[in-house]
Amino acid sequence: MKTVTGSTLSVLFLGATACSSSVEPSQSVTLQVANQTCSPGPCTTLQILAFPSNQPNTPGGLWSLDLGVVTAASACLTIPANATFRVTDAGSGATTTHTWTSAIPLSLGTLLPTEFRLQARPSTGTFVPRSASGWSVTLPGASLPTPSGACTP
Repeated sequence: MKTVTGSTLSVLFLGATACSSSVEPSQSVTLQVANQTCSPGPCTTLQILAFPSNQPNTPGGLWSLDLGVVTAASACLTIPANATFRVTDAGSGATTTHTWTSAIPLSLGTLLPTEFRLQARPSTGTFVPRSASGWSVTLPGASLPTPSGACTP
């Protein structure tokens, strides 16, 4: 059986810390969504989408992150720390990867059950998710998300 020496542990620690980044967000952010369709009611189901500001030029509509579905008057959703989107060129077959992190602005939009994903567009102003531990917004609508405390999904 091999034993690990102090110098080996130091090298392993340095290797692990050299690969980590203080620039990349390390955790997700929460989003409290108030469903505006519930007043006066009944509530309409809303699919909540986030549209990164670093949009690639694609023929299939805007790139979006599916944050979840709101079926009641409100829901707590999670904005992930990062996401990737891959675009494959039909002619060459080359794939380009676009990366989004919560340090890059995004805007929000909704998709109703009767709408197609290609119809989805942002309706809010942009915000930088990682600049607060949590956000709140009323959707559908054009309100700007406001910083708030984290909610529990």
